[in-house]
Amino acid sequence: MTAPDGRQHADSDEARRIAAEYQAVLKAGEGTIELGRTVLCDACSTDLTDDPRSSGYMFGSYAYGPCCASERLATIQGYGEEWNIRAWCPPELSFADWIRAIRGPNAVIRVTPGMPRRGQS
Repeated sequence: MTAPDGRQHADSDEARRIAAEYQAVLKAGEGTIELGRTVLCDACSTDLTDDPRSSGYMFGSYAYGPCCASERLATIQGYGEEWNIRAWCPPELSFADWIRAIRGPNAVIRVTPGMPRRGQS
């Protein structure tokens, strides 16, 4: 769905594909999801792949885009967790270009086997 400002929200084709593949990989217990050039906000799954806006930051391993950066920052500051902000998007780059530069080409989400969930053996 396209918002009035042109942003692609969480129900974009790519966001749906990644969400479906992620659920399948979790069910299987391991696997890989290819991201290509797709960039989604880790807070709301807004598709920022072609969004020209700058802003956002890395909070731990999560990429918070310009769609959620201000709101999430207030919460982060409320908990005194600013020290977990690893990097800020430079103003001369779009958030998507910045994230692609950080993760490099051929980015994937890799799910590896872990401890069994409660009730599983």
